[in-house]
Amino acid sequence: MKKRRVKMRNSFQKRGAEAKVYFSNLFGVPVVIKVRDEKKYRIKELDESLRKSRNRVEARCVLHAARNSINVPRIYHAGKYELVLERLDGVLMKDRKNTPAQIKKVGILLAKLHSAGITHGDFTPANVMFVKEEPYIIDFGLAQFSNDTEERAIDVLLMKRSLGRDFRYFLEGYKAQSNWKETISQMEEIEKRGRYHKRGETKDKESDDEMQDEE
Repeated sequence: MKKRRVKMRNSFQKRGAEAKVYFSNLFGVPVVIKVRDEKKYRIKELDESLRKSRNRVEARCVLHAARNSINVPRIYHAGKYELVLERLDGVLMKDRKNTPAQIKKVGILLAKLHSAGITHGDFTPANVMFVKEEPYIIDFGLAQFSNDTEERAIDVLLMKRSLGRDFRYFLEGYKAQSNWKETISQMEEIEKRGRYHKRGETKDKESDDEMQDEE
């Protein structure tokens, strides 16, 4: 029996590095539909494997975060290459003025995510949405289950680069994470190195290289 795919009568919103994003309605409920389309530049077998695995990991990360009382959108459906998620009614952190107390809340939110064993991979004000003055984490496309200090440090560093002087308020909140000192120390080490690879891009290259080696 074939799995039924969600029919998408929707409006296209944007194309990210990982997926196309659509706004739609599911039985009258506003939703976001993320579709991981085929990447022609990748070997077909590798492309299918990556799209399936990343979709599965994203869904699992969001569900695990929700179970740990972390503010994230609900998942209504997870297909092979697509996710249907709750469309939050809020304002992105990057599009509003944020008070020190609100920025601290975002730090606490990331601390909770890291304590739950998840790293986001693209933790910037573009992926935090305030709903009724409470921050929610969105777009887990590069998320993974990890307790790696460097992965955590990259999450913190991305927010630091976005916040500038206001990072001190974020750090106040992030101190709720038991290993925060170790994470901040690693973040400072990364800053000294002056560069880092975005996880998604690095994995693509590594996977391509592995596939070519097998051939």
